[in-house]
Amino acid sequence: MLIKYFLGHKKALTLCGGCLVIALTLYPMFYRTWAFGSDAWGLTVIALLDPEEVPWSPSDFNSLAIRPAVAYWLLTNFDWPYERCGKAMTAMGGCSQPLVNFVGTSLDRHDADSIMTRRGYALLRHFAARGEPLNGYHNGLAPVHEAVLYADVGYLRALLELGADPSLPIDSPGKDYHGFNAFEFAVFLESRNSEFYQTIRAELEAQ
Repeated sequence: MLIKYFLGHKKALTLCGGCLVIALTLYPMFYRTWAFGSDAWGLTVIALLDPEEVPWSPSDFNSLAIRPAVAYWLLTNFDWPYERCGKAMTAMGGCSQPLVNFVGTSLDRHDADSIMTRRGYALLRHFAARGEPLNGYHNGLAPVHEAVLYADVGYLRALLELGADPSLPIDSPGKDYHGFNAFEFAVFLESRNSEFYQTIRAELEAQ
């Protein structure tokens, strides 16, 4: 009986030790997921990642416990991500940036037909439908100004179709373009680089 007791006790200790090792191995991945995935800004970062570049291995520094598709689903089906600013985004100052501006900065990072780009435009429409400001300023620029600056015709077109105001002035005292609206900003930039910004001015004139 004593031998059986010690053998059973040894098995229990082994099992507990194994569970502890697994928990410690998974903890960094789950902590990263909680830090980034606890607010709308962090979930947007995850949602716009290339699924093939998000590793499953807990030992990989870039691994996450949720996939980009899950992050997108959470953003589009629940209100709680919009009610807080998580630890990671607070440390990075990300929550001070309006969500429309935030997602807009990522739209030119991938091919136009990639799932990340399509998901980005879907989030842009979703944020607008939620009432997130289309004309919110970040570092003196509204989204329409940023679209002009990036020479991102698709982003600019989407903003204008959603109701963004191209007549808003840039609020960047000390800059040559301070007070310019989107049209004037496009002309200003085209004078610096005609080939790069010509399509932007044409898009604004078409709208």
